[in-house]
Amino acid sequence: MRTIAVLFLLVACFVATSSANTGSAISGKITDSETGEGLPGVNILLVGTVLGTTSDVNGEFRMGGLPTSRVDLRITMMGYKQVVKKDIELKAGETVRLSIAMQSTVLESPEILITANKRRQNIQDSPNSIGVLTARDLAAKNQVYLDDLLGYASGVNFVGSQINIRGSSGYNYGAGSRVLYLIDGVPVMPGDSGDIKWDLVPASQVEQIEIIKGAGSALYGSNAMGGVVNIITKKATARPATQIRYSAGFYDKPAYEEWRWTDRLLHFDNLDLDHTRMIGSSLNLFASFGRHQSTGYFQNGHYQRWNAAAKLFWRLTATANLTLSTQYEQGDRGAALLWRSQRYALQVPPQAIGDYVESDKFNATAIYKQALNRKLGIKTRVSYFRNFWENFFHDNQSHSTAHRFGFEFQADHQISENNVLTFGSEESWDHVISQLVGTHDQTVLSVYAQNERRLVDELHLTVGVRFDHHTVDIGFADGEWSPKFGLVWHTAPQLSLRLSTGRGFRAASMSERFSEGIYSGLRLVPNPELKSETAWSHEFGANLRLAPHLFADMAVFANDYWDLIEPEPDTDQTIQFINLTRARIAGAEVTLKWNGWKNRLGADLGYTFLYPRDLDRQTWLAYRSRRLLTASASLTLAAIETGIDYRYAAKLDREAVKLYPNDDRVDQQVVDLRLTLNLAAHQITAQVKNLFNHNHTQVERTLLPIRHFMLTVGTRF
Repeated sequence: MRTIAVLFLLVACFVATSSANTGSAISGKITDSETGEGLPGVNILLVGTVLGTTSDVNGEFRMGGLPTSRVDLRITMMGYKQVVKKDIELKAGETVRLSIAMQSTVLESPEILITANKRRQNIQDSPNSIGVLTARDLAAKNQVYLDDLLGYASGVNFVGSQINIRGSSGYNYGAGSRVLYLIDGVPVMPGDSGDIKWDLVPASQVEQIEIIKGAGSALYGSNAMGGVVNIITKKATARPATQIRYSAGFYDKPAYEEWRWTDRLLHFDNLDLDHTRMIGSSLNLFASFGRHQSTGYFQNGHYQRWNAAAKLFWRLTATANLTLSTQYEQGDRGAALLWRSQRYALQVPPQAIGDYVESDKFNATAIYKQALNRKLGIKTRVSYFRNFWENFFHDNQSHSTAHRFGFEFQADHQISENNVLTFGSEESWDHVISQLVGTHDQTVLSVYAQNERRLVDELHLTVGVRFDHHTVDIGFADGEWSPKFGLVWHTAPQLSLRLSTGRGFRAASMSERFSEGIYSGLRLVPNPELKSETAWSHEFGANLRLAPHLFADMAVFANDYWDLIEPEPDTDQTIQFINLTRARIAGAEVTLKWNGWKNRLGADLGYTFLYPRDLDRQTWLAYRSRRLLTASASLTLAAIETGIDYRYAAKLDREAVKLYPNDDRVDQQVVDLRLTLNLAAHQITAQVKNLFNHNHTQVERTLLPIRHFMLTVGTRF
């Protein structure tokens, strides 16, 4: 596979180089109309074609190899009004230079282009619910790791390190995920555990996050049964720029004296640095480095992590480019599975003191893109992800190394201005050597196709299907079809309705299928006969402008599951993953956005109601909070910005937990405050996390972070 991948890239580069296009070009700079500053990450699309690009960190963009004709450009970015430049006359061999000023407005978020359908698309044309966290959100929340940031997105909740989109995943001790994790559109899931490694990419390296809610298997295959999270990393730029961010803080005293386990000041600090520049006339480089460390707020809670990343963008011709990117993380952390007791909630059992884990992760991707003509574009991707960990526990010492090789070919054909066909194939191979699951191999071979057609100006239809063939070396084989249907009706400028239904599936991870061992007193038992779980996801939604300064998105949904894979403990706390016969998660979600006083005031509100049932046993599905609420508000006065964020998750009923159902539980409630001072290229942010020092758990016998204080200083030059 690796040899074929290298050969393909060499051939692709040769084809690209030999097909240089000396046609017309469009370049320019996009700025904020009020401040005059360049806007990064703006989407620029040549209407009616597959051609498009985004602006760099300085707001600059360039599109070359364009046809000699009159064209229209659509320019969009979340938080700004859409701009359409019509009848731009392109002459052979000439470059048209544009200066575009965009007007800020929070309520134009539906105009952003997204990658939910593996290509640039207007968010209002997607039949799925989409959540987007922009560079503004990343800067305002000022989080170090992405899971801390995603916890404030509407409909998203975490149980331990496991992400739930509308209750999809529950909690399975880190063995598998029903949410697919992408970095720049590339799946990054370890072959052994099949979960998400949130520490691989720090928030400082991210430009935007896109959250696709509902079954995404029609385009993305296994793991996308409950949704997709796509992390879009920062782009390399033409002008040299360096950014440094340093933050430090400390934890407050626990709420109860009995919980104090040390007299030391418990603290943390984080350093992130990135640099981007142009090399020669066709290469752009982005590189970053990070170090993050903490004593932890609980016993065995310490960690130290080192991150590094690089992205090289190579403009081969006016219509072809190659992107090479890599991420690396290495570190160690203490391990605290369960507290000593509720009276000593920040301590671990005496025998577990000193337990720790060492790990490192490496991800590398090569993506080649070429516009063969204005109607047909191709993309080829080769990827590799290595995940290593080793446990040093008092009752267990084990290690695992998982290798995942991936390949994908995709084509986008703009059949007409109103009709786009996306099709391709995707392959992956996992090779795992592990003391936990043994030595195993699994492969997935897939093909997919999706057609998006505008029936009339107001009505958009999406139809797609994917087939995945999954094999495991023990003789297991499974083939799954994942169809999808979506309809979007733009009934009025202020109202858009959407309807979608699709089938999803997820193959059992190796950890779910083969895990065997003892971890902190919990015994894991393998189940090689696990079947793939499947689901049908249905949604009806609407987004509308209720008033000039108020935007709303509403959805009702129902997800039906068959053979749902869940951990099942017995009375001796022996855990085995089994297939539940039948389950359903239904619910409703409302998101509101408001701004006022010349965009100086802003507020967001998201509420999700869930009805998660095990239909076979007539009980609640485990680890799904039935009510979720997120809220935030901000005020900007000149160079000062203040904000408050709130998260709520209803407590779990006794039957909605698998271990220790008689433990005390309360609702999760967290309030964060922030104050930011912006001084040209410098920024200073002070934060208080968990302001009221609310004490609660997500999983049994593990207390979430107590109140802590953080100061961040950042600069760009």
